[in-house]
Amino acid sequence: MKRRLVLASSVASLAPLRAQERVARVGYMSWQDQGAYYEMTLKGFTEGLRSEGFVPGRNVELLLRSASNDAERFKPIARELAASKVDVFFAPATPMASAAWFASKTTPIVVASILDPVELEFVKSLARPGTRVTGVTTLNDELTIKRMQLLMDMVPSLKRVGTVIDDAMRAACKQEIDHAERAAKRLGLSLVMINVTRPELLDAGYRQLVDAKVQAVITTLLSTRNGLEKEHAEAALKYRLPIMFELEFGAQQGGLLSYGPDFADIFLRAGVYTGRILKGAKPAEMAMEQPREFKLVLNLKTAKVLGLAVPPAIRVRADEVIE
Repeated sequence: MKRRLVLASSVASLAPLRAQERVARVGYMSWQDQGAYYEMTLKGFTEGLRSEGFVPGRNVELLLRSASNDAERFKPIARELAASKVDVFFAPATPMASAAWFASKTTPIVVASILDPVELEFVKSLARPGTRVTGVTTLNDELTIKRMQLLMDMVPSLKRVGTVIDDAMRAACKQEIDHAERAAKRLGLSLVMINVTRPELLDAGYRQLVDAKVQAVITTLLSTRNGLEKEHAEAALKYRLPIMFELEFGAQQGGLLSYGPDFADIFLRAGVYTGRILKGAKPAEMAMEQPREFKLVLNLKTAKVLGLAVPPAIRVRADEVIE
């Protein structure tokens, strides 16, 4: 009887300790808080955390903060998260990472969709970051060049390619835009950039591209604003412009092509990095990763409407063909 009482007492004494087990806090910053891209990437990130034993609502709290497509809002958001004593910032793109860097001098930062973190001096090298920043990088000029080459294969006479840039994203996505300009130059293409100040002016932006005599359009992941893939696809089709997206949603909703990394997997691995840091790993010693899988989506219906012949090599290579 005494042994039972002692055991019962011991178990009872452990209960408060379990109840008081510390819940880790992750500051999760995003451009938007809705839409297919947001939902896909948040799900991937959460799955990555779970694989490391961190379950939202149980032993980790995600402080979700959206800038509603206003890059300037990331600075106060980062300061608020720093004041909330988050253990890790998840700051996938450049403006989030910059805001987090200045909001705290010690809190680790995990990134996911920065083209070249070495170029931006967030890390010293991909193999050994040497700072409090680590995560996944979405490659650099080579991906942009590949996307333009695929567009050139579909439009053999291509010399002038256009892109529509959301003015709210322009300053925050300067690296992306610079990489697009460099890629076009390497391929002997002229890149025509049109700025729009709000989504309602998207159609007018495409009219400007037609007036500028562009022969095709290419989007960038952030500077054309996520969530407007359907609107871009419809405007491009209206003005009979072949369009290449980075996100698969674009081709699935009427664009000609999409080619890019698997962002669900990228964010999943960013969640894994975050979980490992919460366990005590040091970002400075965590080699950054690059995308492992890429997906090419071809919309044959759109190609037919535009009167484009699809090279057999592209059709065979496509991971998804929309007929």
